[in-house]
Amino acid sequence: MPFFRDWLRSYQDRRHVRPWALSVPVVVLLIALPLLRPLRHPDADSVSDDERARLATVQALVEHRTLAIDDTAFLDTAAKVPRNGHWYSNQPPTLSVLLAGTYWLLHRLGHTFQSNPNLVAYLLTLVGTTLPVAFAGGLVYRMGRLFELHRPWRAGLALAVVLASGLISYATVLNAHAPAAALVLASAASLIHVTITNRRLHGSVWLAVSGACAALAAALEPAAVPFIVLFGAVVVSLRWTAVQRVAGLMVYLLAAAAPVLLHVALVQRTTGNVWQGCGLGRERLVTDAPPPTTAPDKRGLGVSVAFPEYEDDEPEAASAWQPLWAGLGKVLAAFFGRHGVLSHFPIVVMGLIGVAMVMHRHWPPATKLLASATLAGAMVIILLYALRSIDWTQAMFATRWFVVFLPMTVFWAGVWLRRRHRPVSWALATVLLSFSVVVSLLGATGPLPRDGFPVYTAAGAARNLVHRAAASESPDTGSSYAGVPR
Repeated sequence: MPFFRDWLRSYQDRRHVRPWALSVPVVVLLIALPLLRPLRHPDADSVSDDERARLATVQALVEHRTLAIDDTAFLDTAAKVPRNGHWYSNQPPTLSVLLAGTYWLLHRLGHTFQSNPNLVAYLLTLVGTTLPVAFAGGLVYRMGRLFELHRPWRAGLALAVVLASGLISYATVLNAHAPAAALVLASAASLIHVTITNRRLHGSVWLAVSGACAALAAALEPAAVPFIVLFGAVVVSLRWTAVQRVAGLMVYLLAAAAPVLLHVALVQRTTGNVWQGCGLGRERLVTDAPPPTTAPDKRGLGVSVAFPEYEDDEPEAASAWQPLWAGLGKVLAAFFGRHGVLSHFPIVVMGLIGVAMVMHRHWPPATKLLASATLAGAMVIILLYALRSIDWTQAMFATRWFVVFLPMTVFWAGVWLRRRHRPVSWALATVLLSFSVVVSLLGATGPLPRDGFPVYTAAGAARNLVHRAAASESPDTGSSYAGVPR
């Protein structure tokens, strides 16, 4: 067995533990695990409607073998839709279906929502959001090889992506935005790996992984849909022959089809709306009344409002320019408003600078197109949500729908790290990074309160944190997490 002996000898000589690569997931877990919502806010009244709806679907799948949530412990959630005499969660069902396997195992071990609800919710949050975010940190460390950075700098970049983009904020509560962002990073990482490998057959496998991850991200969070198309364009720009590029694109699309078809099949068995739960437009208001047997309720969920800074109460069409100025105001608010990207995570500016630097000199076309796709996807999502009339109190901490592109955007700050800079530039970058990290950690203490955030969300998260600490010292106050004034 000379072959086996040689392989075993070479395996023993390999480096099996990479401390810098493991440091990022370990730090993320050390920060996130004590802040998970079931541990910090175990009261049932503090659980957001979206989380209750997802938990309801998980319970229904395991205990009742159905997607209808009629007989679950979370039927009182407002995030539900009546159809065919049953209640269904208005969230995309794919994440709940994936988490059903974890709950099935817990159920077999005797841990159910009836016997130990907080432990079950904690473990589901850990599996569904926290571990994907920790994995994303290690993935960004690996992606940092694209910039030819030393290991400490790659680890620092990975920590900055997770801790300064709001991704750590949503790692502490059950939601689809954080795992979708991790999958977007995984799709981009697969494309990066394809650009640095010379083996076409090996590259086709990574193209399949990229397509599957991008489509699964869109199945979990509909805001990630633009990245399926934009990342597919990156495949066409590879330095392959025309036939190989077409074949690679077909592999990418075929792999992407499976999660999309799964999402469509699940939605047809529930709400019938493939865009349900994306936060755009008006959705139905539900109550705790039993499901109707005739026509469902057509009322709108909440009040559809624009950004508070740019509300327009004047009569229609004072001038032809009024719609243009109103739209521009909403877009500016998406960047600098109460739920704005740059007002919470100014480190994104460094990512934008990195994207601009990629467009110069020696970078391969595929890398340039991947950076452009990141920026284009971010702009499409921002414009889509900014120009639609939605309930911005349900954007929760910062803007939960923007989480899918923020980590990928911050990743391109690694291009800036390649060059030498003056002390003033380093000082400014440190200020932006420090502010973003502090804001993200504030958000991690409670990113999805029951009633949302009607005002500036970083300050609101800080008030919630202080009020929570004061209430724990004075138990007679009778306050709750969901009812903290913001």
